[in-house]
Amino acid sequence: MTLTRSMIKRLRFFGRMGIDRELEGRLLRQFGCEPYPNEYTEQDLYEQVRKYVMLYNQERGIVSKAF
Repeated sequence: MTLTRSMIKRLRFFGRMGIDRELEGRLLRQFGCEPYPNEYTEQDLYEQVRKYVMLYNQERGIVSKAF
């Protein structure tokens, strides 16, 4: 499973995550393709994205209400 723009849109809405355009691009580069030879399950993908967003926002000083 890979991350898509529609998944990011849902995360913004339902997860109330602070995802700006720069972060969206980073997420798509990082999680937009399978980590060959492995692949993400939906739960793994959302957890990795949640951690990435929290770290990104922490570096920027933004408080995230992620999940």
